[in-house]
Amino acid sequence: MKKLVLGSVLLLGVSPLIGCSVSKGKEAATVPADIKSKELVIVLQEGTMVSSKYRVTSIEKSAKLFEEANPGVKVTVEQIASKGYTNALIERLTNKKPPDLVFGSFNAPLNEREPFADLLPFFKADKMTTDDLYETMIGMATVKGKLQGIPMAPNPLAVFYNKEWFDKAGIPYPAKDWTWEQFMNLSIKLQAANRIPGKDVFGSAVPIDVQLFESLAQSSGQSVVSPDGNRVSGYLNSKPVAEALTKLLYHMNTSKASKSVSSYNSVLTELNTFNAGMGIGIATMFSFLEENPNTAGKFGFAALPRLEKGVRANALTFSLLSIAASSKQKELAWKFMKDVILNGDSQFQKDWGKQELLTTKSAIQKSGQHLIPGMNVLIDEFNYAFKPITYRNAALSSVQLADKRLFASTTEAEVMAALADLAEEIDKQLKDKK
Repeated sequence: MKKLVLGSVLLLGVSPLIGCSVSKGKEAATVPADIKSKELVIVLQEGTMVSSKYRVTSIEKSAKLFEEANPGVKVTVEQIASKGYTNALIERLTNKKPPDLVFGSFNAPLNEREPFADLLPFFKADKMTTDDLYETMIGMATVKGKLQGIPMAPNPLAVFYNKEWFDKAGIPYPAKDWTWEQFMNLSIKLQAANRIPGKDVFGSAVPIDVQLFESLAQSSGQSVVSPDGNRVSGYLNSKPVAEALTKLLYHMNTSKASKSVSSYNSVLTELNTFNAGMGIGIATMFSFLEENPNTAGKFGFAALPRLEKGVRANALTFSLLSIAASSKQKELAWKFMKDVILNGDSQFQKDWGKQELLTTKSAIQKSGQHLIPGMNVLIDEFNYAFKPITYRNAALSSVQLADKRLFASTTEAEVMAALADLAEEIDKQLKDKK
């Protein structure tokens, strides 16, 4: 049995022989004459975390292999400092020698300016389709009808649960498709079965966060923000959102089995210290649980719950590999995408799959990543993904929902009143940021 690493996480599973159906055979076909003796420049954001450094290493390694497979082509990998990254990237994209490929997180304000080439004509010209990629992520990466990059490194919301707590309570682990009502009831049972004298323990930890708010809202068929991303009044304080939050807050304020926290880091703290048996978090949090000797091997993944009469919905974040619209080497950049990123036999896919969730269906099937406990849950969440509100308006990332009045609400009327006031305050903040 081999080990698969996801964001520095060791998970028992099959060997990650990553694949993709769009290109077969050798790492690269014969390089066309018109792109020989050309330089390809790839830029990405500099990072200090282990996972960020691994990404850089994987790309640099594949750049060398691409050079070897295509004599006369030179690939340069550049990193841009995290501080002031967006402005620095814009400057690079508009100078006399722009980069050809850009890897980074989806950036709504930047992408709206259409700095990246539409990939759909490239797919069409090579008689390829995007069917092997997840439709939800293709939709999120499409701006103004143009596919602005290949979705990579997806990071869905998920529930992390302490298997020992469930075993002690004598209850089965969460089902593949479960509801918030079931989540609440399990929180009560977990708390009751795992009490520690002199210590406050909770069945679950729930972040009062815009990403989770939007997932709740989308489960009810609503959104907490207007389609243009510039207004929350009438959306955040809509009846579907108020009803969904009322159920959650009523449970938290009456049973006292769930603890409300302000961030995913706080959820991680509650899990790491065994103060909670479950927690709502982002997928990459799992690495920190596995790197802690006290928690390694004790936690599992579960899908994000849905409302009882709602649908599954997950505000998923992701990154893009894009071709710069200003690139003078678009065909060469596309060839790199085909030979390295979309080629199931490339070394890049094998290396990348040791750290990241894969985003092509055939690659997942060929690698067996979907068979690894926990990975199948995260991969299934791709089918229910939608663009987070911070991807529609970056200013929303600084909005605070830690409203004491909202936290204390137990009736729908109280929740609606608190949401109305909160929506008015958020709209004011958004207006001031313009």
